[in-house]
Amino acid sequence: MKSYGQYCPIAKSVEVLGERWSILVLRELLIGSVRFNDIARGLPGMSRTMLSKRLREFENAGLVERLDNQYLLTPSAEELRPIVFGLGKWGQDWLLGEPDPADLNPVSLFWHAHARLATDELPDRRVVLAFVLDDRPERFWVVVEAVGCSVCEADPGFDVDVTIRAELADYYRIFYDQLDVATAVKSGRLQFEGESALVRRMPEVLRLIPAQLLGAGAAAPRPVWRS
Repeated sequence: MKSYGQYCPIAKSVEVLGERWSILVLRELLIGSVRFNDIARGLPGMSRTMLSKRLREFENAGLVERLDNQYLLTPSAEELRPIVFGLGKWGQDWLLGEPDPADLNPVSLFWHAHARLATDELPDRRVVLAFVLDDRPERFWVVVEAVGCSVCEADPGFDVDVTIRAELADYYRIFYDQLDVATAVKSGRLQFEGESALVRRMPEVLRLIPAQLLGAGAAAPRPVWRS
């Protein structure tokens, strides 16, 4: 960790958080990822060697503690929650713009989005949502159960309740509030297939809950990936 050689709280903070990938690693921890593989899944462009290094630096700085192969946030890290997600709000308001194809990764998108679906709108039973990408071969299944949501790259073997279709860039626009669900449906860029009572709830389900609420508190569900 590089030192700026300044006795200044901003300089000291940047020494811990200003290295490449540091803020994004902290983002993954704050939204509830506690295991190494889950943290890595949310950061597809980061090498595992670099991730190990950043997590060690966070341990040394008192931001995380290791317990049973989990990386658990300390009170020091929790105080960064409004700062990290405030930075995200600023970026969304001023920098996001149109999605660049080079920045679009479907695995990363559905990993981050699935745990934020507004599942309170769904019935009290297992509900399976199949997400089809019209412009790419990948498919993703989100399984909503009482214990929370999991996302699968392979068919989990359950009956699908609603199939959702859009291009990858439009999924990004919808999940990042750049495209209204009603507008996307009206234009045909977003399509739903399934039982009408469930389809009517999909616009609310796709209005993701704020990321800053994930991982806050012991009862918050952890994101789950199923291969």
